[in-house]
Amino acid sequence: MNFTLRYLLLCLPLAACGGGSTHDSDTNTKKADYSQLSEQHLEPGSLRQASATELEQLLKNGLRVSLKNNQNFDTLVRAASVNNTADDVKTEAGGHSITNVQVQGVDEADSVKYDGHYIYLATPTLFTDTGATTSIKIFATDTATAKATEVSTTNLDTTYWGDISELYLVSNEQATTSLATLRRSWNYIALMNTDVRVADSSIWWPHSMKQGIDIRLYDVRSPASLSKSWSLSIDGNLLSSRKIGNKLYIVSSFIPSIETLDYSDGTDSSNAAKSDARIRNENLIADTRIEKLLPEYVINDGNPQPLISSSGCLIPVHTDKNQGSLNIINITTVDLNTQQLLNSECISSNVDGIYTSLNNVYLGGSDHTNWNDGIDWNDWKSFTLIHKFALVDSGVTYQASGSVEGILGWNQPSFRMDEYNDYLRIVTTDYGNFTEPKHLLNVLHKVTGRSELEVVAHLPNAAHPEPIGKPKEDIYSVRFHGAKAYVVTFERKDPLYVLDLATATDPKLAGRLEIPGFATYLHPVGENYLFSLGMETDTNGLQTGVKASLYDIRDMTKPTLINAIVFGNSGSWSSALYDYRAISFLQASNDQLRIAFPMTEIIEANPTDLLINETHPGLKLFEINGLTQHAASLDFAGEVIDEPAASGDSIFRNGNERGILHDNAAFYVHGATVNGKKWRMTAP
Repeated sequence: MNFTLRYLLLCLPLAACGGGSTHDSDTNTKKADYSQLSEQHLEPGSLRQASATELEQLLKNGLRVSLKNNQNFDTLVRAASVNNTADDVKTEAGGHSITNVQVQGVDEADSVKYDGHYIYLATPTLFTDTGATTSIKIFATDTATAKATEVSTTNLDTTYWGDISELYLVSNEQATTSLATLRRSWNYIALMNTDVRVADSSIWWPHSMKQGIDIRLYDVRSPASLSKSWSLSIDGNLLSSRKIGNKLYIVSSFIPSIETLDYSDGTDSSNAAKSDARIRNENLIADTRIEKLLPEYVINDGNPQPLISSSGCLIPVHTDKNQGSLNIINITTVDLNTQQLLNSECISSNVDGIYTSLNNVYLGGSDHTNWNDGIDWNDWKSFTLIHKFALVDSGVTYQASGSVEGILGWNQPSFRMDEYNDYLRIVTTDYGNFTEPKHLLNVLHKVTGRSELEVVAHLPNAAHPEPIGKPKEDIYSVRFHGAKAYVVTFERKDPLYVLDLATATDPKLAGRLEIPGFATYLHPVGENYLFSLGMETDTNGLQTGVKASLYDIRDMTKPTLINAIVFGNSGSWSSALYDYRAISFLQASNDQLRIAFPMTEIIEANPTDLLINETHPGLKLFEINGLTQHAASLDFAGEVIDEPAASGDSIFRNGNERGILHDNAAFYVHGATVNGKKWRMTAP
C-alpha cells in the first residue's frame, strides 16, 4: 500500500440486523420480503456482540440487498489508503536507518527491510510470455566501501499468489531469525485492478475471497539459502498490518459470497424465468449455513479452520431486521515467534483509516447521513465513526466507539489520528459545501465504565473560532507530535498551522506561516524543528519542482522557514511524496540528522530543442546540521545515481525505491538492484 492508493479496502458499510433465520424450502421466498430490505450504513454508538442468529440474518440480508440492487462483488469494492506517519527519529548517534514508521516501537511493513547486515528485498513482479516471476533477494552490505553484494535470490511460486506486498523481520535478542512475507492471491489482485460497472447485458459473477492473504516465514539464519518454516493463509483482503515485538496484527476485510447466485436476474419477478431465478437465489441463501459465509484460515496447508465463530462478531447496538451487511472487518493477531494465530476480533463496519499506538488499534470509518434521501451535494452531512481496540497478551479486545463530524480525507487518512496521554486526537474535513471545506480537530476520551469515546474538545470553537485553513483550501498533510500538531492546507499557497494541544480539553491554533507550494509529509526533528517534503508551486498553484524544507518551531506562535531546497521542474517526482516509507532518517550525531529519499528529477531541455526533457533518477541525500547549536540548516549532501539497467532488467526499475543509511554509507534500492555511495565527510 504506496499508500495513496497503497493499501486496498472493501467498503460496503452496512450495519447489523436482528431476527431469526429459520426457513422452509417451500415457503422461504414468501418470508423474505426484498422490498423491505435496505443497506444500513454506519451509525454513531457503541458495539455489542451479535448472536449466531443475528449474524446469520445480517449476512444473508446483505446478499439479498446485493441481489435487490442488481449488484455483485465487483460493485462492492473500492480503493482507499490506510497510511500513517512516522514518530521522531532515534536519538542515539551512528547505527543504521530503519523503515520510517508512524509510532516508534510499532513496526510497519515494506518491500525492503534492513537489519544492519543484510538488505532483504521483495522484487517487483516481472511479467513475461511464460508467466509472472517474483523473488526475494538478499544483499550483504559493506559500510566501509558502501558496497552491497547479492547473497541469494529465492524465486517464489506465482501460480496462486501474487508478488510480495509486505515484509517484516523477526528477531531474537541476538539477530534476525526469520523473514515474514505477506502476499495477496492473483484472483483478488485482478479483481481490484478491474473497473467493473454492472450493466443489464453484462453481469460479473461474485468472486470468492477464500485464501486471499498469504503469510509465510522464511528462515534467514543462513542468508545464502532461504527455507520456508511456516505459513498461514486467511480468507479476505489485506487492508493493513503492524508488528509490535514479534506479534503481527493484520486488519483484513471479508465479503461473504455464494458463487452460484444468479445476479443476472436479481429479484425481478416480471416473467416466469426471472421468477424461477428469484426462487433459486432465495433457496440458496436460506439453505446456506452461516459457517459458509464466514472467513477461515489455514496453517501449513492443513485443514481450514474458522477465523471467527458464528457468535463472534461486533455489531451496532441498534439493529433492524430489514437491514443487512456484507462487510466484515477482522483484526487478527499472530505470534511470529511461536508461530500461532492467537485470536481474531470481528466487526461489521467499514474502514478508511487505521492507527496503531503501542497500546491500542483504532479503526476509523467515514460515512454521510443522507443515504436514504440520496446525495444532495449542497448539503452533504458526513461523520467518522472510530472504534478502539486494546492490545492485550491474547490479541486485541474491543474497548469503545465514538463519532465526530467530517471524514478522514483523501490523502493518508491514518495520519489524521493520534493517541497521546490516553486521548485520541483526530482531524476530519466536512465537505458539506464542496467549494469551502471545513477542517475540524476533535479530542476524544473513553468514558469510565462505558464503551463510549466522548468528544471532550474541538477546534474551531466559541473560544477559538479561527478556522483551520482558508476558504477552498484542502488538507495535504497532518502530523501530530506530542502536545503539538501541524496541518498543511493548500489551494495556491501553503499555510502551515501549528496547533497547541498541551491541554487536551482546550486545544488552540497557536501559529501559522504562508509560503508558496505545499507539503505532503511532515517530520518533527526534536521539539525545535520540522522537516517537510512537498512541491514548489507558482502563483497559479502549478507544480514547479520537488521541495524539501526546514522550519523553526521553537516559538509555536511564530513558525519560520529556515531554508528550502527545490529540485527539478514541472513533472519531477518522488515516491516519498505520498509514501513516507520511502524517506529514511539517521541520527548521525547529536548535531546532525541525515535524510535520504528517492527522486526522479526532470530537467527541461533547451527550448529550441525538440527532444524530450531529461529524466534523472537517484537518491537525494540531505543533512540537518547545527541541531545542538540552535542554528539548524538543511543542506544538500549529494546523491546516489542509479546505474544503467542490465539487459532484461529494466522492468525492475519502476518500484522499490528506498534509501538505506548506515554509518557513513548510503545505499539506493531501485527495483531489484542496490547501489551505494560513501557519505561526504566535509561540511558544505
